[in-house]
Amino acid sequence: MPLVTVELNARKDIVGLPILWRLSKMFNVGTNILRARISDDYGHVALSLEGSGEEVEQATEYLRSLGILSGGASTDSPRTASAPEEAIAQPNSISVLIKTVNPAQGHSPILYRVGKDLNVVVNIKTAYFDNEEGGQAEITLSGALLEVQRAIAYLHTTGLQINPRQRSVTDDGNL
Repeated sequence: MPLVTVELNARKDIVGLPILWRLSKMFNVGTNILRARISDDYGHVALSLEGSGEEVEQATEYLRSLGILSGGASTDSPRTASAPEEAIAQPNSISVLIKTVNPAQGHSPILYRVGKDLNVVVNIKTAYFDNEEGGQAEITLSGALLEVQRAIAYLHTTGLQINPRQRSVTDDGNL
């Protein structure tokens, strides 16, 4: 399977979208963040994409169509008219700060696994990360209550330092 490294630069209007999550859902490509500097108004991500040659090509074309992949914007429109996150009910969201404990954790595609294996939308809000030194990222997990709780439970098994920004996530079903 081809492994391609791409550099993404997102403007303020794009930086709030779950682009990396979309890549795994729309194109069935594995993603691993090599470096990331994401703030409220700008994002720069060095990313490896792994999958079939056709899927990787479609994913890079999608990134070009958004204007975030170097090489200029494509004349084609993005692959789907609606965003895939609209297909997932997102009544619950929680912000979580994740930090690496040691640099080796930077080589594992943990956010890809959460987004691919669990029925939650993963969106990176801020990040300061390098896979050689580690770092941190603040992410938002959105979805059904049980799925969000499963995602947090999975994150706790990774050895990363996990700090939820809210005290709990609940649908108030037992109140």
